[in-house]
Amino acid sequence: MSLAQSIRVNKPPTIFSTILSGLTQAASEPLVTGGLLCLLTRGSTQLRAQLLAPFGFTSSLFSNDPESIARLAAVVTTLKVLTTAGVLRRINEALNCLAWNNWRLKRSGADWQFGPEKKEVILITGASSGFGYLMAMELSKHARIIVLNRSPLPADLEALPDVHFYQCDVGDISALETVCEQVKKDFGTISVLINNAGYGIGKTLLEVRQSSINPDLCIKKADGKQTTNAEDERLFRVNLLSQMILIRAFLPAMLAQEKGHVVSIASMASFVVPPNMVNYCISKIGALYLTEGLRAECLTRYPGGSSICNTSIHPGWHKTGIDKDGILTKLGITEDPPEPVIDAVVDQVLNGKSGMICIPKHHQRDSLLRFWPRWAQDLKFGLVGSKA
Repeated sequence: MSLAQSIRVNKPPTIFSTILSGLTQAASEPLVTGGLLCLLTRGSTQLRAQLLAPFGFTSSLFSNDPESIARLAAVVTTLKVLTTAGVLRRINEALNCLAWNNWRLKRSGADWQFGPEKKEVILITGASSGFGYLMAMELSKHARIIVLNRSPLPADLEALPDVHFYQCDVGDISALETVCEQVKKDFGTISVLINNAGYGIGKTLLEVRQSSINPDLCIKKADGKQTTNAEDERLFRVNLLSQMILIRAFLPAMLAQEKGHVVSIASMASFVVPPNMVNYCISKIGALYLTEGLRAECLTRYPGGSSICNTSIHPGWHKTGIDKDGILTKLGITEDPPEPVIDAVVDQVLNGKSGMICIPKHHQRDSLLRFWPRWAQDLKFGLVGSKA
């Protein structure tokens, strides 16, 4: 299996995989394992016999049969280990959540006013399709929406009375700065900034082909061939630099009103770098570091910074229209529906929560792959003995 496939392959679930997934989730849930442990050690003889029957216990629980005693001890020990691991995981999750939310149980600063009155203003980049479009549609029920997009909006989104469209290529720095000033004049400030605009190229560092974005962006060499330097530059402007420009434009007013939320739509590519995605992954780990760095500065450098929420969203493969060439299908990758990502963003925004969110949730463990030893990563991703 290639590195690109092994990161986030989502094949249609089988009955076996569904059952296995359910058992795995149950084994990692301390309420389940702890409950079973309590019943096994404190329950009635009849109840314990019923629980142990699947493990091959046919003799009396109180017999001196060495085999039965050994099996019982193994089951109890396993449940103790699983329960302890589950409790520690829950404690770790709680501490991480507390840390992300600036070590406060309740956010400081002014209260959010989402609702039918639509007193809050949310700015979203890249909302003509995919995540941005769905987020704008859902959040428009609770706030006024500003959309920055290079292409016109779909008719149903543009028709909504509280959706305001500014046509702007966020990769054009000068144009983006101009639009930011216009938004300030029109709305004063915004409450939530969702940096969603982004794209990938899907080429190796040395691959040369016609620009998939704009042929005029390519740099032609003397031999007539085209390099990807301009494509890389544009990708970094759209995926990363635009986020910094927007933060600089709107964070000061958020700090002044002691209310704000910066959301970055990153990727699971923030944690692992497969072939053909190097530039994209660099931009996405940059988006993660931007979120973490902004949070650190809000806590230590800016008055009112503890009132600012910071969230990075890390989706796997989802149906957003980005795979127009069917590359994922050729790799045997099935895209997940986009709704779980939208639900996560809406939940973070409406509840004023900060965090690093991986979607699907079980991909949270994939964020730790970065800390595996190099040899273990190579084995995991099939790089040992691989050939071009």
